[in-house]
Amino acid sequence: MKPFFLVRCLCVTLILGSLLPVSSNKVEAVPSYLAQAQSNYNKYMQLGYSATRQRNYSAALNYFKQALQERPGDRYATTAVSNIQIYISRNRRSGNQGKTYVTYIPTNLGKPMRQIPGGTRGPGVRLSENGTACIQGKKPLTALTPVFDLQKTTAAHPTFFFYVPQTSAPVMELVLSDDQDNVVYQQTLPTPTKAGIVSLNLPEKPNVPSLKVGQTYQWDFSVICDRRDRELDYVVSGSIERIAPDATLMTELEKLKPEEQAAIYALSGFWEDSLAILSELRKSNPNDLTIKNDWEDLLRSGGLEEITQEPLVSCCTI
Repeated sequence: MKPFFLVRCLCVTLILGSLLPVSSNKVEAVPSYLAQAQSNYNKYMQLGYSATRQRNYSAALNYFKQALQERPGDRYATTAVSNIQIYISRNRRSGNQGKTYVTYIPTNLGKPMRQIPGGTRGPGVRLSENGTACIQGKKPLTALTPVFDLQKTTAAHPTFFFYVPQTSAPVMELVLSDDQDNVVYQQTLPTPTKAGIVSLNLPEKPNVPSLKVGQTYQWDFSVICDRRDRELDYVVSGSIERIAPDATLMTELEKLKPEEQAAIYALSGFWEDSLAILSELRKSNPNDLTIKNDWEDLLRSGGLEEITQEPLVSCCTI
């Protein structure tokens, strides 16, 4: 099979500056050493991601470590270093130097767009002590979306994934709205009987509009602790954008096996597509260690380390 390497330019800009306290109209220039450090960081991260696509993990590790030196503690670089170290270790044990690992590459470096942690509806979404009373366990309600980026998909009817902790709440709810705040889909469902990851697909029905290419949609997923008081809902929120991939990518994907498609989608920034494929593979091959590793690799590369071991659970059909 002819190897496929998708070349993508990750354009990253971080504005660094401060206003002088003695003047209301004079702006202090960014110190040259800060500008140079940011430039070097961007360069090393892009080189690292390029090497990752080419499966040159030793070079990728070196680039990501250099990026981390430019910005100590940076989460993008730290996550990348951790993932690549796992890949290299796995290659050494198996002797397989040519495998493409399922690695999500963020397209929004420097501007995290994360779903809001569990909280209540209303201004200044916040954690709710009353709402969390219906949640057991230490792990919060969590959407399986990348920590670093806006969730992207090629699907007209995508699948949404959530980790739902053990809960006494009777029902949960998914609401999808367009960029004009019009509700395009809303569904209330029973909660699962045990903690785990649930998947909810946008159904292909005449009364359910498909996602439009180039548009961003807002979703809200709620555990409804008390139907009489929706202010006590435990909520996560986020956005998803449908993007039309280029024809070359889609033609190449048609030649690949599902597990290979998942890797290419992740490398190309299409989180939902990769996650949906791996979810189906896990359901049909629950004892396949390679698929399990791919699933964990994807979640870890998206910043979801804490739920990599959580099971997929059945709860409901939309």
